[in-house]
Amino acid sequence: MSAYNNVVDLNIVLGAYLRQKYNNYSLCIADDGSDSSVGKLVATFKKKGMNIRHVWQEDKGFRKAKILNKAIQSSEAQYIIFTDSDCIPAPDFIADHKEAASKNYYTTGVRVYLKEDISNQLRSEKLPVSKLFSNFWLLLKSIQGKVSKSEQAIGYPNWLLPLIMKLKKQMSSFGSNMAMSRESLLKINGFDEDYEGWGCEDTDLLWRLEETGLTQQGEFGKCCQYHLHHKKTTENPMAKTLYLQKQKTGHIECLNGIRKIAIANN
Repeated sequence: MSAYNNVVDLNIVLGAYLRQKYNNYSLCIADDGSDSSVGKLVATFKKKGMNIRHVWQEDKGFRKAKILNKAIQSSEAQYIIFTDSDCIPAPDFIADHKEAASKNYYTTGVRVYLKEDISNQLRSEKLPVSKLFSNFWLLLKSIQGKVSKSEQAIGYPNWLLPLIMKLKKQMSSFGSNMAMSRESLLKINGFDEDYEGWGCEDTDLLWRLEETGLTQQGEFGKCCQYHLHHKKTTENPMAKTLYLQKQKTGHIECLNGIRKIAIANN
């Protein structure tokens, strides 16, 4: 879980991980240079019995790719889920990802967007997190314009899912809700640390995974999370240019990843 300083949202999110139906997991907070407040919050949840650890690096600007590589290296898990500290997991979030896990594809989950009013009510504890897990409540708030993409959280019957997914054609991919085997991550050398500043580090990772033969897998109502509203992060204007350059170069195993690979000059 990538994180940076926002302990109010992180506290809500970690509380939801304590409610998971499947609890045989470890959680790594990949901290991109926060002050001591994040480490103290992690210690609090460790005392509550959560299998959680904290990986930190000095704040030198947005270096999410680098801290996520450190987090991967700290893990002994054979299957890894990536998420963010502003995304509240549904109670069956980890169970769904575990059920979908495969070495043949990467899994992407769905995301419901909580608008500012609902997000602030959660932050001030005027609204219990459990409300989010009611389809009826979500649809009502969607009609009121306080939530968007609520239809993605509905647990559709298995017989109806193929039709729903066919109409949708392809699910969106989010760096905050994707999972794949450790083996596939190591094969492409993890995240490319050339990406600094917000943008494209997750897109680049998924492109390289697909180049190895992995395909995307996901369904509505599965691996669901609820995104807390916040100000939009400013994208690095050079991120897309760098991504296009990377594709032309064609290094599926990135050079500046978990391992640093030198290319000999001819």
